Amino acid sequence: MLLSVIIPTRNRAHYLPRLIGSLLKQNPVPFEWEVIVVDNASSDATAATVNRFQDSSAVSIRYVHEPRIGLVYGRHRGANEAKGVILGYLDDDMHLSPDWIMGHERISRGHGDAVVGRILPEWETDPPDWFTYLQNGGLLSYLGLLDLGPSERAVAPKYVFGGNCFLPKHLVFSLGGFHPDGVPISQLRYRGDGETGLMAKFESAGLKSYYDPRATAYHIIGPARLTIEYFCSRAFNQGISDSYTHLREDRRELYWRAFLKQFKSIRDRMSGNRVMAQIRKAYWEGYQFHQREVKADPDLYKWVKKESYFS
Repeated sequence: MLLSVIIPTRNRAHYLPRLIGSLLKQNPVPFEWEVIVVDNASSDATAATVNRFQDSSAVSIRYVHEPRIGLVYGRHRGANEAKGVILGYLDDDMHLSPDWIMGHERISRGHGDAVVGRILPEWETDPPDWFTYLQNGGLLSYLGLLDLGPSERAVAPKYVFGGNCFLPKHLVFSLGGFHPDGVPISQLRYRGDGETGLMAKFESAGLKSYYDPRATAYHIIGPARLTIEYFCSRAFNQGISDSYTHLREDRRELYWRAFLKQFKSIRDRMSGNRVMAQIRKAYWEGYQFHQREVKADPDLYKWVKKESYFS
């Protein structure tokens, strides 16, 4: 089997029909592929929702229950279950263009080692005025958006977002897998840098990544994600992730880079950019929170420094 599409999900049964439906409407391809929905300890109707598609689908749709809560467990369980030699990872709150499946092509032909697809927003409400401060061209990582234009191109591995990417299965295992991400609030001290950590190892190995706009996904953005509070929570989590990265790499200059971000927040406040100041303040609070937690708990430091999170 060439391709296994992996969808980690938790309590998002209301989104799954649209995503699975768009997978079943992919343009025909001359190879066998499958869809694996990894239910990360949901308490909603996720299992029943997936099961409704199984009997009527020409594509194999598999439901897998993963009791350990955390995105890393969902991603790794999907990799362990996959029969395909290429893994396609998707977020559960998306739907896809009919050519999405062609994102596999560069890898299957041996012309690349990873592919990230285009991730466009589907706004459920108009973004607020202050939203323009946060946009950086077609990139907005806090909402998982990536639009690098209509043409295929080589990109730095840091642009390979885990919500819409293709990776060879053997590389996911040989590089030690993803790092922790998407943990519940009660377990924030165990948060890591997710696919960023995996792609850093990917880059160190001298591997090549590409952007393929044929693999377009539409990310559903509801009003709850267009609030200052939401962006502050994402910034707090990013501060934790950056602290985790810096501790793993033992690179002191990265700490100073984070400090300079905090210094810039002071300039933002002085210039009256209230939103950006709040977001950067939240980032720094998350960074400091994680540094304190690790300093106080040697076992947490061992968790940060783990070679692989497959075990």
